[in-house]
Amino acid sequence: MCFGSLVVLAMVSLMALPAKRETRSVAGELDHQPESATPVSLTAIPETSEMPRELAMTDIATVLPDPELADPAPPDFGPPHVEAAIELQKGDTVARVLDRLGIEAADIAEIVEALAGRVRLDRLPIGQALIVKLQRLHEEEKPTVLVGLSIRPEPQRAFNVERDDDGGYSVEEEVFEVVPKVMRASGEVDGSVIASAEAAGVPHGPLAEMLRAFSWDVNFQHDIKPGDRFDVLVERSWTSDGRPADDGRVLWAEITTGGGSETYSIYRFKPRDGEEFFYSPEGESVVKALLRTPLNMSRISSRFGLRHHPVLKFTRLHSGVDFAAPPGTPILAAGAGHVIEAGRFGGYGNWVKIAHDGSLATGYAHLSRIAPGVKRSARVRQGQVIGYVGSTGLSTGPHLHFELHRGGRPIDPLTMARTAQRTRLAGKDLERFKAQVAETDRVRETAATLRGEESN
Repeated sequence: MCFGSLVVLAMVSLMALPAKRETRSVAGELDHQPESATPVSLTAIPETSEMPRELAMTDIATVLPDPELADPAPPDFGPPHVEAAIELQKGDTVARVLDRLGIEAADIAEIVEALAGRVRLDRLPIGQALIVKLQRLHEEEKPTVLVGLSIRPEPQRAFNVERDDDGGYSVEEEVFEVVPKVMRASGEVDGSVIASAEAAGVPHGPLAEMLRAFSWDVNFQHDIKPGDRFDVLVERSWTSDGRPADDGRVLWAEITTGGGSETYSIYRFKPRDGEEFFYSPEGESVVKALLRTPLNMSRISSRFGLRHHPVLKFTRLHSGVDFAAPPGTPILAAGAGHVIEAGRFGGYGNWVKIAHDGSLATGYAHLSRIAPGVKRSARVRQGQVIGYVGSTGLSTGPHLHFELHRGGRPIDPLTMARTAQRTRLAGKDLERFKAQVAETDRVRETAATLRGEESN
């Protein structure tokens, strides 16, 4: 019997599903770090045991023993079986996969019904692995049956379907213990910070956290030079069999700019009455009233001040800063506030103006389009996408014209962004922060020692 182009990992006879592990619930233990657990380096973290995406293309019928040719089995054992690891492809469902394997419709219905009460089968992602046990019976009218199926929809939980002696199916849940581990990754920037950090193994979530935390001080497009370095400490949860249970979170990070001329360090901390985010070693929040630039990837094409207008052909005050960027690049609100203007505005083309605290306002001109929901009186948060780069109005090419007003008068946005005030921790919050910094530094130095590098 041929079952099509199935991705099969064939093993003979005595291969079983993964070794039995503790199945008790771990509720309330996810944050518990065993006393024996030691922070380890990024390179010491075990690789995940996920199935490879491309395995040998094998016809299951060629590895299932022919009952007519196989040696007689001992009286106390059933016919041999094989295991197959199959990944869901686009449009696949568990039922469709079992149907392609030749499993009878009645068995498929019972298996799906048994799983449906435990697993959201309609939300399984492309690439979800199914481990199936197939057995060839002697009866010609039913040559192959499914004797077992294992599915792990999330790292902490797996569901194992087993065929009973009477031919029915039951499901058992397997729960894996999860413990936090600390890993440290560092390196020299080669090309971009993103590519270099990814090459060092920094997960996507912590990498995004780190970039956002540094973005108030660092322009990653212009400030990073050859020789600059990054270093990051990440806390991540792992299952007892070595799978990452989450993306992790940054505990501490450091980056140099200007070829090592400046160094920025951040520590995670949650004030008693505030949100958890990052602070400098002195307890100063990384968050400024305004972002340094309202675009993630851009270059300054025209600065604030008198200039010869490229369209009008006479000299006048250029009341903002122009950032050249590809059409469609998302534009971020430089600060939290409420929208006071949104729409067409003469030579500015599509325009958004946002009022902030302290008599400040920011303006964004020449947008290709304004983001949904950004309209007069709407509240926006810092970093929210409020529109997209375009070339509407009096513009010679795609760019963002960015203005900053104080008391209704334009001022240089770059100067203001550098001097924008930050909040500082004080009192008991500052005492708690200093204690946490000392503990984080201890963990960081331990991780560096285990990695075989000298502490700085």
